[in-house]
Amino acid sequence: MANQQTQARVPPADAHFREMTRAPGFAWPTAILFVASMAGIATSSYFALAGRIPLWAGTILNGLSIYFLFSVVHDSSHGAISRNKWLNEAFGHIGMLFFGPLAPFNLARWIHMQHHRFTNDHVKDPDAFGHKIDLLTPLRWLNFDYFYTRFFLEQAGPMRQKFMGRLIVQILFVLAVASACTYAGHGLEMLMLWLLPTRISSALFVAVFICMPHAPFKATSQQDEYQASNIRAGWEWLLTPLMAYQNYHLVHHLYPTAPFYRMLKIWNARREYHLSKRPFFVRTFSIGRAAA
Repeated sequence: MANQQTQARVPPADAHFREMTRAPGFAWPTAILFVASMAGIATSSYFALAGRIPLWAGTILNGLSIYFLFSVVHDSSHGAISRNKWLNEAFGHIGMLFFGPLAPFNLARWIHMQHHRFTNDHVKDPDAFGHKIDLLTPLRWLNFDYFYTRFFLEQAGPMRQKFMGRLIVQILFVLAVASACTYAGHGLEMLMLWLLPTRISSALFVAVFICMPHAPFKATSQQDEYQASNIRAGWEWLLTPLMAYQNYHLVHHLYPTAPFYRMLKIWNARREYHLSKRPFFVRTFSIGRAAA
């Protein structure tokens, strides 16, 4: 389905461009990001456990590493890491244990696909909770998994039966690990180095992948894909690495099977065509404001 949608949005172009929008045989940059993120978690956890840095510093560093790890999980959910299915899935399952330990990867993917299908629909888009900016915004950003769980329970319908068993097993597994760590006298370390970092990565994830690419918006994806996600042009040298290419989030919605590190290249390869579709631009350093 994703490949068909991708091909439908690709303008008449050469084989090289079409290849850019496909999943690679193996996405080495994504694999490197995975290794770097996991190494970051392992290193900061080691130094915190050894007393070389305070636990709170380990919390922050692990949260940042998990945020970047999400790009790997995200690409895996779209089959954009490898055309080898089991290899692609392995990255997603491992990464999800750190980013959202209470949810199985397959359930997270189903929820994300609803976002692509119903982008900006205030009822059917699971990410709609992150579009609003008010006094409760920090609380929402810190707890994306609460809103995803509520969406699943309220909107999954017949899919609830498919995923409920896996969800229960996952929750029991995490509770068992937490109980074992606590029993062994390492409950605080587990809290500070595994669970609390997910609150930091949650806030960054909602800001960079949900709010900034979709607030504001001018249409739902079913009305106009080019007006449902935005382009945050300018300062690419800074924003592209910090936002993991989500400053060009529209490109991901147009070509969901392309790996994240190709977004800017894909945009520029057919820039005039993309501009002819009246894409939605926002100001470079703003939240909730369209470009003039």
